This record gives sequence, C-alpha cells and structure tokens, in this order.
Amino acid sequence: MKLVKRIWIFFPIVISGVTEQVLRERKKETAEVTPISVKQGKTKDNNENAYAAAHVVDRDLFTHAGIETDNGAGWLKLEFENTLFINKIKIYYIFYTNWNNPSGYCAQTVDNFKKCVDQQNNVDVSVYQGEVQQKSCGTLQLTYGLEQSDQIYTLICNAGGDTVKLSKSTGAILLCEVVVTGKVRNKETAEITPTRVTQGEPSTTDYAAAHAVDRFLDTKAVTGTDNGAGWLKLEFDKTYIINKVIIYYMFVTHWFNTITWCPQSESGFRSCVDQDTNVDVSVYQGEVQQKSCGTLQLTYGLEQSDQIYTLICNAGGDTVMLSKSTAGDIEVCEVVVVSFEGNYIIH
Repeated sequence: MKLVKRIWIFFPIVISGVTEQVLRERKKETAEVTPISVKQGKTKDNNENAYAAAHVVDRDLFTHAGIETDNGAGWLKLEFENTLFINKIKIYYIFYTNWNNPSGYCAQTVDNFKKCVDQQNNVDVSVYQGEVQQKSCGTLQLTYGLEQSDQIYTLICNAGGDTVKLSKSTGAILLCEVVVTGKVRNKETAEITPTRVTQGEPSTTDYAAAHAVDRFLDTKAVTGTDNGAGWLKLEFDKTYIINKVIIYYMFVTHWFNTITWCPQSESGFRSCVDQDTNVDVSVYQGEVQQKSCGTLQLTYGLEQSDQIYTLICNAGGDTVMLSKSTAGDIEVCEVVVVSFEGNYIIH
C-alpha cells in the first residue's frame, strides 16, 4: 500500500478583514489579578458548557457566563487567594458588530440585542471580604452601543477585599469578561530585577519576601527581628553599579477600614511606622558590605508620595540588603534597585 503524506494548511476565519483570533482575544490588563475561583448562582438554561462562570476569565470574547435570578438572587463571584487592594473592575459585555446570525440569540439582530440589554442591565458590582461587603463599586449600566468599545465598562473601586461579586435580584446576568486590577507601581528607568529574594525570620505566604518585587502596592514583605537580626536580601545575577534604591512603604489614603491592621486608622498607621522605621539599606558583594546607602527613616505622611523613599548608593555589588537589629519589623511594599551604569567589576 502506498503511503501518502498529508499536508494540513490552516486558514484563520476572517471577519471583515480581521482574523477571528484577533477579534475574540481580550488584551491582558496592566496589574490584572487572577482569581483562584470563579463561581455563579443558577446557570442560564442549566447549560454549563455554554454559560459557565469560567468564561468570564478565559480572555475569549466569544464566550460568556450566563446567570439567572433564582428566588430573587443572581450572582457571580471572583475569589482571590489573598486580600487585595482592588483598584478597578473592567467588564466586557457582548457587542453586536460582526456578530450577525451567530448561534447566540442576543447577537442575531439589533432588536434581540436591545432586549438582552434591557433584561441584563443594572448589576451591582461590589468588593467583599469573605461574605462581608466592603464597598459597592457601582451599578453596571449597559448601553445599546453596537461596537466593542461601547460595551466595555470600567468601575473604580479603591477598596480592600478578597472577592468581587456581581449581583442582581431580577432579570439575568450575561458577561463576556470580568477583569480585576490591583494597585501597581510604575516600572523605573534602568530598574534591575533580582534573581533571588530572601528574608530572615520566616513569615507567612501573605508576607513573603517575593512581595517586595511583585510591583503590587497591596502586597508586602514582612520580616521580624529574630534574635536581634532582621533582614531582607535582593540578590542579582552579576555585579552592578547600584545607583539608588527606592522603597515603597505603606500609605493610608483609600486604605481606611481595610483588612490590614496598620491602615485601619491614622493612629494604627503611626504605631506601625514607629515599629518599622530605622532600617539600614546597604550594598553587598556576596557577604561583604560595600556601602551603606543610608537608614530608612519613615514619616507619618498619609499619601503615597509621602511613603516612597529614595536612597542614593553609587556602589558596586551583587546584593542589596535591608536590615535592623532593634525591636520591630522590616515591612515594605516594594524595593526597587536602579543601575544606570550596568555591569561593574569589584577590584
């Protein structure tokens, strides 16, 4: 029998000059945080394949979750591993352009689309800590706009919690995507990334050393002074001239009544400052100190701008170490190391 080699050629589906893949894939957001669980109440038509909750985080704009209101309650929950400072929530609803006559009822005609909007409108979007509502970010008010840009809605939250919940008491909820973003710092010019981040006294996962370099301002690394020695190390793959170290401490604005104890009140914040101040910041080559860049002296300023500290180093080394020997903790949101001059050889 003669064997025939088959050559498969794949052609993307093209819709109005745009490939289906490009049209349907949602762009990932800066500071987007991924839930560990997505749940919903009663699934539309009991059809998990078509309307599963997981569709709101699959980044596919051709899939959607569908929820019916059962006994006056329709809901969708995104649950996160830890408490986050939730900055904003972006919601993608279905949009009509290029969607004529697909399988979904809502997109078959403009009239159908408007009927769906009327039924699926007025969804509350809130941040929760467990089962306790922390803040309503607002109500999703849908429009009849047919373009994709018309059907992307952004709600500002600025609240701490571990769950985002969408809910309504009548009608239905139908959504393509729900995107949650945290509070993220800007990347610095000439910022260098450590290959390893470690700390002294063991801490919980919530306060792990890695949080000092994750760019999120709603996470933090916490190290206690164990037997008179508390430390946090950032190690690099080679020796650099380290020009400066930028440290983000906690800031209170928008953080009152969150789960973290320090920002719950101004007095609580001041107590934390007193405990966390006076941290030495030094450049090392291996275990040998090259230069102390100075001591982190925290202030009582409540704004973010008050709690960003820059220490000038201008020293060669492969490690930046924060340390203190007095009672208290080393508690930082971010440690950023900047090297404008690149590689350096210690003579």
